[in-house]
Amino acid sequence: MKLLNVFPRRLRGFTAGTLVVAVAGALVGTVFGLGAMGQAPAVFDGSAWLWSRPVGEVSRLNGDSGTVDLRQPLVDSRGHRIRVTQDDNFLLLHDLDTGRMTSVDLSRMGFSGSLAVDPGNDVTVVLSGERATVVDRTRGLVRSLDPATLQVRGEPLQLPAPLVGGAYDTNGALWLGLPGQGTVVAVTGSGDDLAVTRTVPVAEPGHDLAVSVLDKGVLAVDRSGDAMVAVSGKETKRMKAPVKLASAVMPERTVGDLAVVTVPPDRAAVTIEDVDAGGPVGKVALPVGAQTAVPFAGRIYVPDEKAGLVRVYNKDGNPLKPISVPRSTGTLELLVREQHLFINAVDAPTAVVVDPGGETSTVDKYGPGAAVPDPTVSPTAPSRPTATTGPPKPPSPSKTSRPKPTPTEDRPSEKPGAPGVPVPVTVLAGDGQVRVTWGRAATRGGAGVDRYVVTWNGGRVEVAGDQLSTLVTGLRNGTEYRFRVVAQNAYGSSAPALSEPVTPVGAAPARPGAPTATVAAGRVTVSWAAVPDAGSYVVTPLRDGEAGDNPPQTVTGLSTEFEGLAPGATYTFTVVARAATGGGASQASPPSNAVVPFTRPGRPANVATRQTNTNTYTVTWGAANANGRPITAYIVRAGDITREVAGGARTATITSAEALTQVSVAAVNAAGEGAAAIVSVEAMPRVTVTINDVLEGDDDVIVLFRVTNPGGGAVRCTVAAGSQSATGCGGRVEVDGLNPSTNYTVTVTATANGQSANDTRQVTTYPRGTEGNIHCHDDPANADPDFCERGVPIFDSPGWNPSAAVDYNMDDYRIFAVCREYGETVDARPYGGKQSGHWIFKAGGHWVPEAFVYLDNGDNIDAIAPCK
Repeated sequence: MKLLNVFPRRLRGFTAGTLVVAVAGALVGTVFGLGAMGQAPAVFDGSAWLWSRPVGEVSRLNGDSGTVDLRQPLVDSRGHRIRVTQDDNFLLLHDLDTGRMTSVDLSRMGFSGSLAVDPGNDVTVVLSGERATVVDRTRGLVRSLDPATLQVRGEPLQLPAPLVGGAYDTNGALWLGLPGQGTVVAVTGSGDDLAVTRTVPVAEPGHDLAVSVLDKGVLAVDRSGDAMVAVSGKETKRMKAPVKLASAVMPERTVGDLAVVTVPPDRAAVTIEDVDAGGPVGKVALPVGAQTAVPFAGRIYVPDEKAGLVRVYNKDGNPLKPISVPRSTGTLELLVREQHLFINAVDAPTAVVVDPGGETSTVDKYGPGAAVPDPTVSPTAPSRPTATTGPPKPPSPSKTSRPKPTPTEDRPSEKPGAPGVPVPVTVLAGDGQVRVTWGRAATRGGAGVDRYVVTWNGGRVEVAGDQLSTLVTGLRNGTEYRFRVVAQNAYGSSAPALSEPVTPVGAAPARPGAPTATVAAGRVTVSWAAVPDAGSYVVTPLRDGEAGDNPPQTVTGLSTEFEGLAPGATYTFTVVARAATGGGASQASPPSNAVVPFTRPGRPANVATRQTNTNTYTVTWGAANANGRPITAYIVRAGDITREVAGGARTATITSAEALTQVSVAAVNAAGEGAAAIVSVEAMPRVTVTINDVLEGDDDVIVLFRVTNPGGGAVRCTVAAGSQSATGCGGRVEVDGLNPSTNYTVTVTATANGQSANDTRQVTTYPRGTEGNIHCHDDPANADPDFCERGVPIFDSPGWNPSAAVDYNMDDYRIFAVCREYGETVDARPYGGKQSGHWIFKAGGHWVPEAFVYLDNGDNIDAIAPCK
């Protein structure tokens, strides 16, 4: 389950900071490809954009009508985690997997800025009024951005890392938790700069904190104890939870008076009915598998992803009718906004809208009759051709070449479609001219980019699909221009990428000298010497000597940091100086020294853990992506056990007296420890044993059994009956020393790899009996000269009927005579036997004529007990 920041409704739009999950690369491609400026429909009132992973599209769900009114396929979207932040003016798309942020100017309906951050760090971006703020919770760094261009404004604010939380309240305060200090702080802006304007102690320094931003303040909980602190206005309310708050979680933003803290280990939710007033505090019991609870309109909504529903409780903890999410198979996202709760089944075609009264509407995001694709199979059909491009046709090879792969590399299994947006657009003014550059557009299905179309107020030019810049001449100095770039191929056009306003001028600063690049984990710092009359500088990363894969930065100082560069690639940087007056741009500097960015390693591949003995586990994995620096070690963790092995190792053995259920493996390089791959332990296959039969005697039993040991290794078997036992795993074991006519439980126990299995059978030994031999010899003079060669027939009942024989015993076969019964006379004298009417019941459960048997007791049939 993913929780999204939640905000109350207000006229025409989101309150600052609303978050929604979607996919950035895809949205960049198609959602705002609406043609001329001003043709966009209203995208705010009562609506929310919901992401559907299997079909690779985003749908706009109208909360008031409970219907989807816009549906757009997305470019290069599958498998990415995207956070979307929006207000009335801007939409910010943050790809958490690549670190790329993109800005959409909603007033002009085009993409206007781009920024890259380290995807290995915990980074969030929030909006408040005309300010965007990016919070690097890993580094403790808070930066103010221009929401249109995503260029850094002012000096960054450094706080003690790590940080938790990060959302604006309705008063415009950005609240953050500082676990190392045991405090929460309010950050506000003055001009381009940010500053801490309030600090409130909430826990002992070093305690683990969780925070949720309230309408006018913040709620902090101490995960190291049971303390909860609500900061509202000038008031601070301290409360005690009815349970310990270890591993407690909350939504990043809480709307309204009711706050809820979910405590998974206790399967409970702590409720604070009037959070600003400090209570009352209550407790709600939650079922197994429940995720983070979200309050909405006086009720508590708890996703249960395994059950495919959302459980509902009133504020007193009484369960209400749960909300079923049809065909839900995985992640459930909960979003409160515009006086509705939106429940999105990311991997299914359904969503549910809940109004303040608790009434629900189930919505088909895909449309009536649409097929439900397999989420593991790549994606969607081509975009519908536009009127200007005609029906789809194979793209022209001459204009679709790409100099090198990028993070948006085509997926071979994807169908072709329109390209993504070529954001960002950078403009550099000259004398009667403007140099326009743009980012490389994402493509899909091998369709490539046929051309880039650059338009401005008064002109238009087409550029080949393998070029990422053009020089526009013949412009008038002193006139402001805005440029718009669209990528096109046979399948359609991208959304427009928009430039800042730019004014050609005759004067420009001198060319800067070559900058210096310095690499550190996760970032590259570029610095340069000041240029006279320069007011700002445009710094462009060149990957393998070419621009287009990473966005430039515009700064006013003499250095800047780049994050999100491709680890392991080679980068240089150029600097262009812009005049403080008029904005004229210099020639680009010579390139900097070359650097190779690096960051923490990726997750190890194909991690598996198998139990190989009672206390022994074998962990294996594939190499992690080194991300620019050699892997020096792998760290294996299981419970309280930590093992570090060499970077070239692919296996480790863990010994633990306690049963293990999960194991994690993480790689280490010069940047530090990367993200861990966590897997469940594959339990060792258990040994099994099955008794097939037990042959009873008067003082022994012969046990026939089968043992399987899929785990391999040595097996030890014990066969027991009463106080007597024998060993052996050959499948036939005799236990003797038993008493006649006695009930026994026969138990076979097999032990392997520290595990045991057994099977039992109830038997009764026979009365005291006598052994003997079958006696049968053929004579050519007999009527049947081959009778004994076939064997003496034995029967299920005492009577001579050779056609009903169940088996045959050969001459000299040993039997155990259990009891006797008188019946039909058999003459065996022609075969060396006797003439007798006695029948012997022998061990094994069959009858044989006594005429063919000579007993060891002097052939005294009367010594055998009669059968009862």
